[in-house]
Amino acid sequence: MHRNMERAQRSRLFVWMGMGGILVALVGFTKTFFMPLLSGTFSAPLLIYMHGAFLFSWVVFFATQTIWVHRKDVRLHRTLGWVGAGLVIAVVVSTLGVGRLASERTAATGDIDMASRELLVIFMEMTVFSVLVASAFFLRRRADVHRRLMLLAFIASLGPAWFRFRHYFPPIDNPVFFYSLLLADSLIVIAAAVDFVRERRVHWVYAFVGSGMVGVHLVEVFAFDTTWFRLAANAIARPFL
Repeated sequence: MHRNMERAQRSRLFVWMGMGGILVALVGFTKTFFMPLLSGTFSAPLLIYMHGAFLFSWVVFFATQTIWVHRKDVRLHRTLGWVGAGLVIAVVVSTLGVGRLASERTAATGDIDMASRELLVIFMEMTVFSVLVASAFFLRRRADVHRRLMLLAFIASLGPAWFRFRHYFPPIDNPVFFYSLLLADSLIVIAAAVDFVRERRVHWVYAFVGSGMVGVHLVEVFAFDTTWFRLAANAIARPFL
């Protein structure tokens, strides 16, 4: 009975994380997408609309999947998992496409170096997201590992929404660090802390994979202007511009 209560508490955490993620996505993109879209002032290539639909659908998908698990409807959860696989592919492909469009706009201003670095960050983010989801899929029979990897992928996907919170507050130094790293990755710390309180240990997924994810974000923020990052961007991302 005690074990069942612990499982219910863990699944409840994921439900709350999922619902919170939907709220973050809605608030984050309200000023830059939802409000202009409703007022008829938003205009962009079709790919932008598709990307927004795919990404928001992924956030809602994750949240609903946590609900099915919490309600012990594992069969539905597994069936919809295949739908999620297709949705993840759509998110990755559309994000890469949108990232390329944004980088091409930067390159059009003459700053090809900056455009290459911006695109490399997109490549890094989509690599992390893809590896997390793929690992969760292949380890789906290990429920403790699967759900934590999926949560990390979910947290990773919310970075752009967190960054748009800057539109609600006065300008601050290094907003990428504050919003995209400090706020976004704080959810990893919260999840790990809950693990520690309930189980007196931090699960290795949070300890190692979560730390690696934070490490990638630290590189993106603090190595962005370094020589070696520029060289890597020119070698990896520039050919795609």
